[in-house]
Amino acid sequence: MKYIAFFILLVALSFAGKGQISPDLKTGVGYMYVLDQDNSTNPNYHTIKGYPTVSLEKPFPIEIRLKKRMSINPGVAYNFFKEERYTEYEKATKDFNLNHQSLNAYVKVLYQAKLAGTTEAFWWAGGIAGINMITKTKGTKTVYGLNENIPEYTDNVNQNGKEFFDFFYYGALIGFQPNARRYNTIKPSFEIAYFPSFVQKPQETEQVSYKGIGTIQFTVFLGIRIR
Repeated sequence: MKYIAFFILLVALSFAGKGQISPDLKTGVGYMYVLDQDNSTNPNYHTIKGYPTVSLEKPFPIEIRLKKRMSINPGVAYNFFKEERYTEYEKATKDFNLNHQSLNAYVKVLYQAKLAGTTEAFWWAGGIAGINMITKTKGTKTVYGLNENIPEYTDNVNQNGKEFFDFFYYGALIGFQPNARRYNTIKPSFEIAYFPSFVQKPQETEQVSYKGIGTIQFTVFLGIRIR
Protein backbone atom coordinates (compact mmCIF):
# COMPACT_ATOMS: atom_id res chain seq x y z
CA MET A 1 0.00 0.00 0.00
CA LYS A 2 2.83 2.42 0.73
CA TYR A 3 4.06 2.13 -2.87
CA ILE A 4 0.59 2.90 -4.24
CA ALA A 5 0.26 5.89 -1.91
CA PHE A 6 3.68 7.17 -3.02
CA PHE A 7 2.65 6.89 -6.68
CA ILE A 8 -0.67 8.72 -6.11
CA LEU A 9 1.17 11.50 -4.29
CA LEU A 10 3.57 12.05 -7.19
CA VAL A 11 0.70 12.17 -9.67
CA ALA A 12 -1.11 14.71 -7.52
CA LEU A 13 2.01 16.87 -7.33
CA SER A 14 2.34 16.75 -11.10
CA PHE A 15 -1.02 18.46 -11.52
CA ALA A 16 0.20 21.30 -9.34
CA GLY A 17 3.03 22.14 -11.76
CA LYS A 18 2.57 25.24 -13.90
CA GLY A 19 4.33 26.47 -16.96
CA GLN A 20 4.26 26.03 -20.71
CA ILE A 21 3.34 22.49 -21.68
CA SER A 22 5.24 21.33 -24.75
CA PRO A 23 4.36 18.74 -25.87
CA ASP A 24 0.91 18.05 -24.43
CA LEU A 25 1.31 14.26 -24.72
CA LYS A 26 4.16 11.86 -25.48
CA THR A 27 3.64 8.44 -27.00
CA GLY A 28 6.59 6.07 -27.19
CA VAL A 29 7.73 2.81 -28.72
CA GLY A 30 10.71 1.16 -27.07
CA TYR A 31 12.74 -1.97 -26.57
CA MET A 32 13.86 -3.38 -23.22
CA TYR A 33 17.13 -5.34 -23.22
CA VAL A 34 17.70 -7.80 -20.36
CA LEU A 35 21.29 -7.64 -19.05
CA ASP A 36 21.62 -10.88 -17.07
CA GLN A 37 21.53 -13.59 -19.76
CA ASP A 38 22.61 -17.22 -19.60
CA ASN A 39 25.91 -17.57 -21.45
CA SER A 40 25.64 -21.34 -21.78
CA THR A 41 25.87 -22.88 -25.23
CA ASN A 42 23.14 -24.99 -26.82
CA PRO A 43 21.49 -27.29 -25.91
CA ASN A 44 21.60 -25.60 -22.48
CA TYR A 45 20.20 -22.09 -22.21
CA HIS A 46 17.92 -19.82 -20.19
CA THR A 47 17.02 -16.58 -21.93
CA ILE A 48 14.67 -13.68 -21.27
CA LYS A 49 13.99 -11.48 -24.28
CA GLY A 50 12.19 -8.15 -24.35
CA TYR A 51 9.87 -7.18 -27.18
CA PRO A 52 8.66 -3.73 -28.33
CA THR A 53 6.94 -1.74 -25.60
CA VAL A 54 4.40 1.07 -25.93
CA SER A 55 3.85 3.95 -23.53
CA LEU A 56 1.85 7.15 -23.10
CA GLU A 57 2.75 9.96 -20.73
CA LYS A 58 1.71 13.51 -19.87
CA PRO A 59 4.46 16.10 -19.19
CA PHE A 60 3.85 18.77 -16.53
CA PRO A 61 6.72 21.29 -16.81
CA ILE A 62 7.59 23.48 -13.83
CA GLU A 63 9.61 26.59 -14.70
CA ILE A 64 12.57 27.14 -12.37
CA ARG A 65 14.63 29.64 -14.37
CA LEU A 66 15.34 30.73 -17.93
CA LYS A 67 16.07 27.77 -20.24
CA LYS A 68 15.88 25.30 -17.35
CA ARG A 69 12.92 23.58 -15.75
CA MET A 70 11.65 20.51 -13.96
CA SER A 71 9.09 18.17 -15.44
CA ILE A 72 6.90 15.56 -13.76
CA ASN A 73 5.59 12.98 -16.24
CA PRO A 74 3.00 10.41 -15.11
CA GLY A 75 2.32 7.68 -17.66
CA VAL A 76 1.35 4.11 -18.47
CA ALA A 77 3.26 1.44 -20.41
CA TYR A 78 2.82 -2.09 -21.74
CA ASN A 79 5.71 -4.60 -21.61
CA PHE A 80 6.11 -8.06 -23.13
CA PHE A 81 8.87 -10.60 -22.41
CA LYS A 82 9.50 -14.15 -23.59
CA GLU A 83 11.32 -16.56 -21.26
CA GLU A 84 12.78 -19.85 -22.47
CA ARG A 85 14.82 -22.40 -20.56
CA TYR A 86 16.08 -25.74 -21.82
CA THR A 87 18.69 -28.14 -20.46
CA GLU A 88 19.73 -31.66 -21.42
CA TYR A 89 17.23 -34.23 -20.21
CA GLU A 90 19.49 -36.02 -17.74
CA LYS A 91 20.42 -32.74 -16.04
CA ALA A 92 17.07 -30.96 -16.16
CA THR A 93 14.64 -30.37 -13.32
CA LYS A 94 12.28 -27.91 -14.98
CA ASP A 95 12.12 -26.14 -18.37
CA PHE A 96 10.13 -23.04 -19.29
CA ASN A 97 8.47 -21.61 -22.37
CA LEU A 98 6.63 -18.57 -21.02
CA ASN A 99 5.23 -15.22 -22.18
CA HIS A 100 5.07 -12.42 -19.62
CA GLN A 101 2.95 -9.27 -20.01
CA SER A 102 2.60 -6.20 -17.81
CA LEU A 103 0.55 -3.01 -17.76
CA ASN A 104 2.36 -0.58 -15.49
CA ALA A 105 1.95 2.98 -14.26
CA TYR A 106 4.93 5.24 -13.60
CA VAL A 107 6.06 8.76 -12.76
CA LYS A 108 9.21 10.42 -14.10
CA VAL A 109 10.82 13.36 -12.30
CA LEU A 110 13.09 15.15 -14.79
CA TYR A 111 15.52 18.04 -14.91
CA GLN A 112 15.41 19.66 -18.35
CA ALA A 113 17.84 22.11 -19.94
CA LYS A 114 16.96 23.93 -23.14
CA LEU A 115 19.73 24.35 -25.70
CA ALA A 116 20.67 27.75 -27.09
CA GLY A 117 18.44 29.27 -29.76
CA THR A 118 14.76 29.86 -30.32
CA THR A 119 13.91 26.25 -31.19
CA GLU A 120 12.80 23.65 -28.65
CA ALA A 121 15.86 21.42 -28.53
CA PHE A 122 16.65 20.25 -25.02
CA TRP A 123 18.03 17.35 -23.00
CA TRP A 124 16.78 15.86 -19.77
CA ALA A 125 17.85 13.49 -17.01
CA GLY A 126 16.15 12.16 -13.92
CA GLY A 127 14.52 9.23 -12.20
CA ILE A 128 11.51 7.01 -12.74
CA ALA A 129 9.40 4.95 -10.30
CA GLY A 130 6.41 2.77 -11.06
CA ILE A 131 4.29 -0.24 -10.24
CA ASN A 132 3.32 -3.25 -12.35
CA MET A 133 -0.44 -3.01 -11.87
CA ILE A 134 -1.69 -5.86 -14.10
CA THR A 135 0.57 -8.80 -15.00
CA LYS A 136 0.04 -12.08 -16.84
CA THR A 137 2.18 -15.18 -17.45
CA LYS A 138 1.18 -17.80 -20.02
CA GLY A 139 2.97 -20.80 -21.51
CA THR A 140 4.27 -24.17 -20.36
CA LYS A 141 6.55 -25.59 -17.68
CA THR A 142 7.99 -29.07 -18.12
CA VAL A 143 9.17 -31.09 -15.11
CA TYR A 144 11.45 -34.13 -15.50
CA GLY A 145 12.21 -37.13 -13.32
CA LEU A 146 9.10 -37.22 -11.13
CA ASN A 147 9.18 -41.04 -11.05
CA GLU A 148 9.69 -44.03 -13.34
CA ASN A 149 6.05 -44.00 -14.47
CA ILE A 150 6.02 -40.25 -15.18
CA PRO A 151 9.47 -39.33 -16.53
CA GLU A 152 8.17 -36.06 -17.93
CA TYR A 153 5.19 -33.79 -17.19
CA THR A 154 4.17 -30.57 -18.94
CA ASP A 155 1.96 -28.08 -17.12
CA ASN A 156 0.05 -25.31 -18.92
CA VAL A 157 0.55 -21.97 -17.18
CA ASN A 158 -2.04 -19.19 -17.09
CA GLN A 159 -1.56 -17.01 -14.01
CA ASN A 160 -0.60 -13.53 -12.84
CA GLY A 161 3.02 -12.55 -13.41
CA LYS A 162 3.98 -11.62 -9.85
CA GLU A 163 6.80 -14.20 -9.84
CA PHE A 164 8.37 -12.57 -12.89
CA PHE A 165 7.72 -8.83 -12.52
CA ASP A 166 8.82 -6.77 -9.55
CA PHE A 167 5.69 -5.06 -8.19
CA PHE A 168 7.60 -1.82 -7.55
CA TYR A 169 10.43 -0.70 -9.82
CA TYR A 170 12.66 2.33 -10.22
CA GLY A 171 15.45 3.56 -12.47
CA ALA A 172 17.42 6.43 -13.98
CA LEU A 173 17.15 7.91 -17.47
CA ILE A 174 18.51 10.47 -19.90
CA GLY A 175 16.93 11.82 -23.08
CA PHE A 176 17.20 14.33 -25.89
CA GLN A 177 14.76 16.20 -28.14
CA PRO A 178 16.33 17.57 -31.36
CA ASN A 179 15.55 21.00 -32.76
CA ALA A 180 11.87 21.56 -33.48
CA ARG A 181 9.80 24.64 -34.12
CA ARG A 182 7.94 25.83 -31.07
CA TYR A 183 4.48 25.08 -32.43
CA ASN A 184 5.17 21.88 -34.38
CA THR A 185 2.36 19.35 -33.91
CA ILE A 186 4.78 16.38 -33.73
CA LYS A 187 8.15 16.48 -31.99
CA PRO A 188 10.35 13.34 -31.90
CA SER A 189 12.69 12.60 -28.98
CA PHE A 190 14.89 9.77 -27.70
CA GLU A 191 15.44 8.27 -24.25
CA ILE A 192 17.59 5.62 -22.54
CA ALA A 193 16.60 4.25 -19.13
CA TYR A 194 18.25 1.79 -16.74
CA PHE A 195 16.29 -0.33 -14.24
CA PRO A 196 18.33 -2.33 -11.68
CA SER A 197 15.45 -4.78 -11.09
CA PHE A 198 12.45 -4.72 -13.44
CA VAL A 199 12.00 -8.50 -13.86
CA GLN A 200 13.04 -11.56 -11.84
CA LYS A 201 14.70 -14.82 -12.80
CA PRO A 202 14.23 -18.16 -10.95
CA GLN A 203 17.36 -19.49 -9.27
CA GLU A 204 18.65 -23.06 -9.08
CA THR A 205 18.36 -23.66 -5.34
CA GLU A 206 16.65 -26.21 -3.10
CA GLN A 207 14.03 -23.61 -2.18
CA VAL A 208 12.17 -21.44 -4.68
CA SER A 209 13.94 -18.09 -5.01
CA TYR A 210 14.18 -15.30 -7.58
CA LYS A 211 16.87 -12.83 -8.55
CA GLY A 212 16.18 -9.30 -9.78
CA ILE A 213 17.63 -8.58 -13.24
CA GLY A 214 18.87 -5.27 -14.62
CA THR A 215 17.40 -3.97 -17.88
CA ILE A 216 18.10 -1.13 -20.31
CA GLN A 217 15.25 0.44 -22.26
CA PHE A 218 15.63 2.39 -25.51
CA THR A 219 12.58 4.48 -26.45
CA VAL A 220 11.60 6.76 -29.33
CA PHE A 221 8.91 9.27 -28.37
CA LEU A 222 6.60 11.36 -30.50
CA GLY A 223 5.57 14.49 -28.65
CA ILE A 224 2.09 15.65 -29.65
CA ARG A 225 0.97 19.25 -29.31
CA ILE A 226 -2.83 19.30 -29.11
CA ARG A 227 -3.51 23.00 -28.67
